[in-house]
Amino acid sequence: MSDEDYCTIVDAVKPAKADGPPYAECVLCREPTEYPDSYKGITLCPRCEWQEAQRTACSG
Repeated sequence: MSDEDYCTIVDAVKPAKADGPPYAECVLCREPTEYPDSYKGITLCPRCEWQEAQRTACSG
């Protein structure tokens, strides 16, 4: 495995964004997300999604 392959980010499958309310709650902070309430699985609000990406990003 080369150094370039080590930090490659694989595209995750995300739910389709909701057209309007009701929105699913963020599993971390309980704020509304951009995803429909009917979506099953882990949903994060934009802020928590960004913070999670920062935590999991390669520090190089």
